[in-house]
Amino acid sequence: MSELLSLRASYEEGTAGAWLEGADDVLAVFEFGRSPLDSTDPRHVPVALEQLGGPAMVEVWRCAGPIKTGSWDRLRFSQGEELTMGHIALDLRESSDMREASRLAYEILQTYLQQSPHQWPLKIWNYIPGINQGQGDEELYRQFCLGRADAVLIDPGDSPPLPAATAIGSRAEEPALQVYFLAAALPGLDVENPRQVSAWRYPRQYGPKSPLFSRGTILRLNGSQQFLISGTASIVGHQSHHENQVANQLSESLRNVHSLLEEGYRLTGDSHARLDAEGMLKVYIRDPSDLELIRRTLDAEAPAEIPRIYLKGDICRENLLTEIDGIVSLQRS
Repeated sequence: MSELLSLRASYEEGTAGAWLEGADDVLAVFEFGRSPLDSTDPRHVPVALEQLGGPAMVEVWRCAGPIKTGSWDRLRFSQGEELTMGHIALDLRESSDMREASRLAYEILQTYLQQSPHQWPLKIWNYIPGINQGQGDEELYRQFCLGRADAVLIDPGDSPPLPAATAIGSRAEEPALQVYFLAAALPGLDVENPRQVSAWRYPRQYGPKSPLFSRGTILRLNGSQQFLISGTASIVGHQSHHENQVANQLSESLRNVHSLLEEGYRLTGDSHARLDAEGMLKVYIRDPSDLELIRRTLDAEAPAEIPRIYLKGDICRENLLTEIDGIVSLQRS
């Protein structure tokens, strides 16, 4: 079925350079453990999160071509026939603060999409240096959320203001705020998780501006459907669960993933999402010493055939130790 999918995403061995040179359908190659400021090609997206465990992998996105590349303001893009990947890396040493950098990143993103043939973002990844640094509302994640809200400038009301998203902390010494996205000519179907309060409805205790994202977005093109899953942690309602229990947090995160997939089935009516070889999981881990316990737990609770990678990254709440995101294919019942 993979040849029918609009986005063919996989973890692969080999260097980023080899993948960029070796195929004409490569939309993007994500290389882990390097600053996004090191990008050498619009399709080359270094990610400042270290891979845990081996073998070393890159994440490769492929789609129908021809692939066009270019730059727009401080955004670099790679554009296929139906999909666009855009990548923004802002040097924080040139910004007054995180709120301003976040606002600028999202203004660039939105103005680029307005003139792109693929105007609808389907998922946005945000990697934020030192995400938990700062006290109270000065925490960098809360400041990031303020800047994003400054740029979006809408009242979400009862509708999700943005599609699926992930927000993870890179090391505090990393100089760049990184935002990259996948977009298409048609909007996706945004999905909320019945087990969780929608992020944009979080109470004030989590910050002056709630996070603006949907729990998941379904990409629907050419008869195929793919579920883009937001960063999913051990949150039920709006509260963190299983403090200091990393295996239980991972299990709760997986329950949230399955709940989201079931809600997607309820909305689409005829398509089941399955954790199988057509998808992929990305597992973020705050403390690398938890890797083996996380790996054993995931191996016991998720099908062996779904590819997965483990990355060192801080979660948006200090009491959360792990988070999952991923891509899952939907198949007709």
